[in-house]
Amino acid sequence: MEEVGKIPLLRKTARTKQHQFSIDICLIACGVRQVYLSTCKRALALPDPVHTFSALLGSLRDKSALFRDVVLWNDPIHMQTFFINTKLFDEKVIDSSMNPIFVRLDEDLTESASPPDEVKDVLLGMRAAMASQGALSFFLPDNLTQIVLVPLAAVLIDYPVAYMPVSPSQTAFLGAEPLDVYEVAFSLDIVDSPSTNTRDFTFLKFSCPRKLADTCPRLSHTHLVQRLEDIFTPRLDKIGAGIAVRHHTETLDRVAL
Repeated sequence: MEEVGKIPLLRKTARTKQHQFSIDICLIACGVRQVYLSTCKRALALPDPVHTFSALLGSLRDKSALFRDVVLWNDPIHMQTFFINTKLFDEKVIDSSMNPIFVRLDEDLTESASPPDEVKDVLLGMRAAMASQGALSFFLPDNLTQIVLVPLAAVLIDYPVAYMPVSPSQTAFLGAEPLDVYEVAFSLDIVDSPSTNTRDFTFLKFSCPRKLADTCPRLSHTHLVQRLEDIFTPRLDKIGAGIAVRHHTETLDRVAL
């Protein structure tokens, strides 16, 4: 948290948020997570996230070589910033088997194994930009709507399920639809004299319509848990942490994307 606390705007946020944010971006640098997404509505509310996070990443790069593989993708219009592990991102773009199942948010909840062309275009365009420039901060195209941004974020964050809104103005999502909700956490032994405690940190949470688990084998509870363990167990092993995947079912009035 030391470098986070040196940035005036970040220092003003609650210490619990600073702590969680520090863990999240360290997971990116250590190669546990591919992407962390910060928005003005969640985590850290900042008036100028582009400048603030660029200053933070520059400071972190000066302090640790781990952060040299981390860059920022900025979406100023929607006040979103993605912290990207470039090595994991390259692996994701090359290996299509790592793609999530895409679920169109229509009445039938149509599913697809392939990302929309617009999402592919953004991924390839940003990859080309990173390959040709040595910058630490990049900007997403400014014409993107939630039709692209929602599934794009799911691909980047390593969600096994990616929702696809049917229009830029769609506001009602999965109301009264039973959902399988998954949380992924890692556990570490915290040594505090005279005892050792194990603490869990949740770093991934997503949902999947319950009825799709019965019709699509790749969205079944067993398959999703196995996929999450296959992705994150080797990564967490590198930092000496264990994985925990939790699951429950809930029904909401609407789902926030």
